Amino acid sequence: MPTNRTFFFSFRWQIVLTYLLIIVVGLTITNISVLNILGSYMISGRKETYRLYANWIAQVISYDYASGDPDILAGIGYDIQDFGEEILNKERESTRILVLNKNGVVDYDSYNIIRGPDSLLKQNLGKEFPEIGLVLNGESVEPRELYIRPQNSKESMLVLYTYAPIQHERHGIIGMVIMSTSLSGIEQTLDEVRTKLGAYSMAIAVVIILTSFLASSYITKPIKELTGVIRLMSQGHLDQRVKIRGSREFRQLGEAFNIMSEKLENLDRARNEFVSNASHELKTPLSAIKVLTESLIHMEVDDPSVYNEFLNDINSEIDRLNTIINDLLTLVKIDTEEVQIDQQPVDLVELVKNTLRGLQILAQQKHISLEAFYDDDLTVSGDTVKLQQVISNIVDNAIKYTPDGGRVTVEVYENSGNAVVKISDTGIGIPANDLPHIFDRFFRVDKARSRATGGTGLGLSIAHKIILLHGGNIRVVSEEGKGSIFYIELPLNL
Repeated sequence: MPTNRTFFFSFRWQIVLTYLLIIVVGLTITNISVLNILGSYMISGRKETYRLYANWIAQVISYDYASGDPDILAGIGYDIQDFGEEILNKERESTRILVLNKNGVVDYDSYNIIRGPDSLLKQNLGKEFPEIGLVLNGESVEPRELYIRPQNSKESMLVLYTYAPIQHERHGIIGMVIMSTSLSGIEQTLDEVRTKLGAYSMAIAVVIILTSFLASSYITKPIKELTGVIRLMSQGHLDQRVKIRGSREFRQLGEAFNIMSEKLENLDRARNEFVSNASHELKTPLSAIKVLTESLIHMEVDDPSVYNEFLNDINSEIDRLNTIINDLLTLVKIDTEEVQIDQQPVDLVELVKNTLRGLQILAQQKHISLEAFYDDDLTVSGDTVKLQQVISNIVDNAIKYTPDGGRVTVEVYENSGNAVVKISDTGIGIPANDLPHIFDRFFRVDKARSRATGGTGLGLSIAHKIILLHGGNIRVVSEEGKGSIFYIELPLNL
């Protein structure tokens, strides 16, 4: 199994090679583009230059070529040879000049004044050069470059062919000039540029490799730290955090990781607290049952009323145990999303009225005034049974924690598109330090008094979960010694 060091070394090289590949591809495309642009520019300049030469030669020899005088015609061969040498001196490129008659037959060749083994004299070039027919017919033909392979040569060379008609003011087009010019100078220049670009590219690639390798160490450092922290978290150390630094992306990654780590730590802490609290809550009735049972076993009294009293106490503890277990199972189902919300239109006013009817007896036993105020036609979407469970739980708590002779008020009204159930009491209130934890599982403000009233510490947590499943919200405002106000907000079914 590769170590972290090996992994990050490999990862650094992956970054380096990736950058290098991108740069190589970019430089290759750039170099090819530069060479193509430069070559096109230089060839375009040559075309224009030699077009002027061809037209100039055609114009100079036009009168001599049309004279028909053998002595004058004989001088044309020497003239075009001189023109070729003059162009060579100026442009440093070898140029061959051909003069063709109106039938496309070569009358003069600057390379061969008289017919020789390589001479083109008296040859018809119409088949080899389709442009000849076009020029002789008065059409304009652009110079063109092409690669040719001379005899006894293994390498091709780039040659520019330029055409110009020989025009006479009375006879019209009487022939044409063809110039073939070697572009070896351009090829040599492009080769030099290509070599220099290659050398520069290699130098740039080396610099990139070194820079990328050094920079990758800085880039991968946050990732290396993050991996180390993840490894520690996998071993159970959930209190780990990473330093927020680096580029914006790494900072966002670090912040997201720290948020996730904090949530995992809180979740683990809540799980441990839940297990501890659940164990404690279950242990209390079980311990009571055990003590009562052992007392019955060792008791030597034969009075049935004493046995009946002990058995009633055991029965009460079993009921309490069942209540805790049922609440725990309800929370587990809600947490695992096994609880299905039966979304039906619910008349909230009617639901609250029915709930309060069942709690009136409990309020009367403590001489507590249970008052209710309603708006009309408040319909929400939800599960009637579960919503009734929430309202019953909170009103029941209000009655239990309000001293005799107090008051509990329930109001149902509309506010900002929500149906609100406001439950206020004149009870003992909740200390400010306990308010943030009021919906935590097994949390009790007054633990001794809560157990005396039969509470499990799970009712508000269950109510909070149910309201959230309905897309609503539940909150509390309280002051110790002055009572509490619970607000249940549910979206109206419009």
